[in-house]
Amino acid sequence: MRISFVLLFLFLSYSAYSQSRSTKEWINFGSSHISKWIQVAPGKLGPNALPVPEMDYAEIGTQSVFEAGIHSHFMKGDTAVNSYLAFQWTVVPEKVAFKLWGFPTETFRMNNEIRDERQIFYDDKGWQTSGGDLWISTFIQLMKNRGNWPDLVLNYSMKTTTGSILHARYTDGMAHYFYLSLGKSFFLYNSFFDEIRLAGMGGFYEWQTNKVEMAQDEGPLFEAGIKVKHNNFVLANEIGGYFAYGAYHFMGVKGYNNPIIYRLKLIKEGKKIDWKLEYKTGWQDYNYTTFKIEVAYHFTI
Repeated sequence: MRISFVLLFLFLSYSAYSQSRSTKEWINFGSSHISKWIQVAPGKLGPNALPVPEMDYAEIGTQSVFEAGIHSHFMKGDTAVNSYLAFQWTVVPEKVAFKLWGFPTETFRMNNEIRDERQIFYDDKGWQTSGGDLWISTFIQLMKNRGNWPDLVLNYSMKTTTGSILHARYTDGMAHYFYLSLGKSFFLYNSFFDEIRLAGMGGFYEWQTNKVEMAQDEGPLFEAGIKVKHNNFVLANEIGGYFAYGAYHFMGVKGYNNPIIYRLKLIKEGKKIDWKLEYKTGWQDYNYTTFKIEVAYHFTI
């Protein structure tokens, strides 16, 4: 009786995690883990796995900020909704800031066609919820309000490994990026727009792969943006991404590692609370259409 119970338990456990699709034609990337079929590249993972950095417009404010939001992502065969939380501690006003940000939960569903394309072992079991990654960022204002010179901010960010790779939503490995951003504001009098700010950034992005011969992928990071302000409303247009050399190219496998995205943001600023709406789409290696709604609370510590 006891042996029968154990066999039944093992059978049910196997059934819960088994899959009906054949892995015979799949590419084995070399790991000994079940993730050995998953390609660790932005175009083969979920929308939050290796995100293109947000534009900071080379500005560090005077207050600390707590942000919360809901992000919805859509592509054929894959739909996801994630929560977003961020806390930015302005250590020295307009000089140094420290930020914790990430995705506490992600609820998603992928059909088996997408799972085959991404070589995900597990079948579609319906909607699932899992935790996401936590990022840690440091901002240092190198220059501000120096005549005709642009403002400069140096950023270094690193990712923890809280997200799971099993459904190809996150990398389950370390990632880092750093950049130098520059921005310049132009104030227009007797015009509809109170301020126009131009900004750009350049840096480097690196992440760990599951391929022993090429343990990491990396490449240059770039982004440009313009935001205009009228009273308490801000409209921002941004384009950017990064190019990696291709950790899988030596296998004859397409890299899917050069994401380029476009963002459109609308922000309503308040004395303490800002409301944000964002539309994001990918031009390359970002397969989703994304909509975000966020609220930011400003305070002094």
